[in-house]
Amino acid sequence: MFIEQIDIKGFRGIKQLSLKLNAKSSVLIGENQWGKSSLLSALKLLTLDNKFYQFVESDFYHDNDDGNHISINVVYCESYVNQLNEQAYQPLQVASYRSPSDGLYRIAYQISAEKSSDNIITAHNLLNEYEQPLKLDNVKLLIAILINLNPVMPLKNSVNAKDLPVTNEPLSQYFIDQLSEQLKAHSAQLSQDELNRGLQAARSLLAYYFVDSQQRSNYKKLAQKSSPKTEDWNSLERINNVLDDLDNDYLRTALLGIFGSIVNAKGDNPLSHSSVPILVLEEPESQLHPIILSVGFRLLKNLPSQKIITSNSSDLVSLFPLESIYRLIRQPEQIVSKYIAPHSLSVGDSRRILFHVLYRRPTALFARCWLLVEGETEVWLLRELAEQSGYHLSSEGIQLLEFAQCGLKPLIHYANRMGIRWYVITDGDMAGKKYAQTVQSQCEPGESLNDYITVLPARDIENFLFKHGFSHVYKLAAYNTVAHIDMSVPKIIQKAIHKSSKPDLAIAVCDDAKARGATAIPRLLTDTFAKLVKTSKSLL
Repeated sequence: MFIEQIDIKGFRGIKQLSLKLNAKSSVLIGENQWGKSSLLSALKLLTLDNKFYQFVESDFYHDNDDGNHISINVVYCESYVNQLNEQAYQPLQVASYRSPSDGLYRIAYQISAEKSSDNIITAHNLLNEYEQPLKLDNVKLLIAILINLNPVMPLKNSVNAKDLPVTNEPLSQYFIDQLSEQLKAHSAQLSQDELNRGLQAARSLLAYYFVDSQQRSNYKKLAQKSSPKTEDWNSLERINNVLDDLDNDYLRTALLGIFGSIVNAKGDNPLSHSSVPILVLEEPESQLHPIILSVGFRLLKNLPSQKIITSNSSDLVSLFPLESIYRLIRQPEQIVSKYIAPHSLSVGDSRRILFHVLYRRPTALFARCWLLVEGETEVWLLRELAEQSGYHLSSEGIQLLEFAQCGLKPLIHYANRMGIRWYVITDGDMAGKKYAQTVQSQCEPGESLNDYITVLPARDIENFLFKHGFSHVYKLAAYNTVAHIDMSVPKIIQKAIHKSSKPDLAIAVCDDAKARGATAIPRLLTDTFAKLVKTSKSLL
């Protein structure tokens, strides 16, 4: 089973949050103090160590309203049809209910607390489909079975470390051998030496995350002689390629066996044979080099278990599909989650967002506001002019994205679904007018078009700058003079582009603006920058 839904009220930094999780991987992004740590703390109440947790005073959310109640509702869902008919899950059937929408069974578990004076009363219940407590004689036993079968396992704050590296554990070696045999049978591309190197690297990586952070340096010294080398990580990457191409449950089960044997070697609570842990990772990028992080997360994606990850790394986020990425946004009364539901974007739009945002500019996923411009030249030029005007766009949570190749509408659709504000600067030519029509179609009824777009009063940004104080830059580039040239403005600009290039001209404009000061920058642009910053700050 996996955690399909978690609803939190009144717990630590969360007044209210409702989150529907992905069955495979959920990558949670959001700014500091926006609820990520409190959410992970709630999930950690579902670990083997925290069964039947009793709330304390510091667990309650406090504001001007009543802060005397906590409720954490967790809905587990079958990973596949008839999972509850398996022997290990059969005792849980009495606590399950079937959803008519997909035919899968759910189990709802609630941890709640009431505070009265100095007393805190914690309750643990299983709920029916109407969120009412089930009256069962063996509720505590059923809750224990539920958590034992699908325990949440945080990989950053690990269980106690032993004195020796986990890479010496014999049970792990058994599954290493099993996985090695299967991989060799399915791929002639991998030699036995590559298999050995790559799988030992995989085991070391998993073991590393189960070493207590205070003892990690000691672990490194002990493991130094046998720690993975560059060629070992390369071998693991080739194994990842095979695992990605093969849809083989046995391979994934053997990989889970390696993980499980490490857990059993490290912890006081061994996993049962039927257990499939739910992995929780808090900012894993803080511990590993980006290359090893990429290799490691490709490996973790092949584990047949749910993964819940918080991250501030655009490199890590870009390793996951669009539907796995969740933005947490703090609002006055609640924290809301924004994500792309399956099939909510067309196939074409998904591909465009994957390439133009997730692969090329993944940092844009963390932005509060997108400034959408036509091309790469505008991205660099406007960022520099904004900084010279005293507006540091990146620091204000504003990212610039070019839309000419991707299309404007897919970017706006994605931004709206993910809770990202957006604004467009476009040329005044025919194409720009069509873009303005697109923006108008995306505005809500009653909203002003001026809140979403600036149309330059010129055919393109070069003509606009020429007419607003930078004509000498283009004349110098075209004819090495600032004197009058008996030629139309577009022809002068085309000559300058031909002799130089658009990027070089953008640099020249920025250098000239820097030399003359912020007053040289056209008022239309500085007003737009100010509007963007105000929009971005409104989300705080």
